[in-house]
Amino acid sequence: MRTHLNMLKRNYYDWRYWNHLYRTMQHSINNITVSNETLVPYISKPGIAFSFDDSARILDWCKYGIELFGYYDVKATFNVNGVHTIEGRRDHTQEEIDMLLELQSNGHEIAHHGYKHRNANKYCAEFGMVKWIEDEIKKLFSWMDLQSHSKNKEKFRKTVSFAYPYFSYSEKMNKEIIPKYYKVARGHLIGGNLIDFNSTGVVPSLCIDSHLLREPSNVNKILKFAKMACKNIIFTSHSILPEEAKWEEFGWELTENEGRWRTSPRVIQYIIDEARKLDMEFYTTAEIGGVATFIDPHFESCVRKKLHISEDKWILIHELMSVKELDLRNQNIKSLDGIQYFINLEKLNISQNQITDLRLLEKLPKLKHVKKDEYLFDQAVKN
Repeated sequence: MRTHLNMLKRNYYDWRYWNHLYRTMQHSINNITVSNETLVPYISKPGIAFSFDDSARILDWCKYGIELFGYYDVKATFNVNGVHTIEGRRDHTQEEIDMLLELQSNGHEIAHHGYKHRNANKYCAEFGMVKWIEDEIKKLFSWMDLQSHSKNKEKFRKTVSFAYPYFSYSEKMNKEIIPKYYKVARGHLIGGNLIDFNSTGVVPSLCIDSHLLREPSNVNKILKFAKMACKNIIFTSHSILPEEAKWEEFGWELTENEGRWRTSPRVIQYIIDEARKLDMEFYTTAEIGGVATFIDPHFESCVRKKLHISEDKWILIHELMSVKELDLRNQNIKSLDGIQYFINLEKLNISQNQITDLRLLEKLPKLKHVKKDEYLFDQAVKN
């Protein structure tokens, strides 16, 4: 009887919490104007972004996330540290680095979460802003620059976004790191918790870990409202673990409080399914910030040259919308990552490169002519 009552009580608080967030969203927007214009991905078509914190959780991210999200399908942002924050802040192993890069190769964003996951407000109060930036921001940039995949030597993309550990930050911090180091920093509950396209600065998120969201249907009204308002939502989580999974399976001895920071694949799949019913997109935090990124530095260099964008500037997705023809021949390009942002591209030349995977060309609805090497002729290209 007591267990049943506890369950009812928990379900009530769960509903009340998410209903309050929904009401806050409603109050944040006075008028919603329904437009008959075609909604364009990355520009005006509303969507959601999943944001996962702490690279110490890389094992469960890969075990349950890769199949759940697919290849450039449901994209997510994985916010990483330079050390394993659960196992004594040891260095990440090469195997863990390879797994992070494999997530990236499936279309996901690898973003920053502080080199040692320090609480920014507390660290700044004790050591000052300059040391926090040096120890948590610059050091993580340096660490990521040194990493590469053990087999294909792929490296991390240019970092666009930052997620504050413990959701702890101040406006002064935001001004120090944006736009000097990042375009977007993710916090927690802010205002109506809805996000505009091409955002710059701190953006809100809604945590869906198990202690805050047990019944996934509680997000339905929030998704529908975001869709009507043509805004975006970021859902934050930590581990991806089924309800029955034990922490011991991962060799961790965590407190009960630490063990709450997890979301089951069941809940994530439910949110994915509901977003699809509403014809919403799936974005990364960088994409909500309006930034295009590229795995292959040679590809990025070609784009910068064509559009006259200097190295110290972000490549904005809306800048790529006007490109209808792209000549990438003989540029030593291995990966087409980033081509998905050229949604109005009609002609493409990728001959004399080292490209072996053409699947991303299927993301380009207007692409009609592709010039490629003979060994790629048997690969399907959408015409």
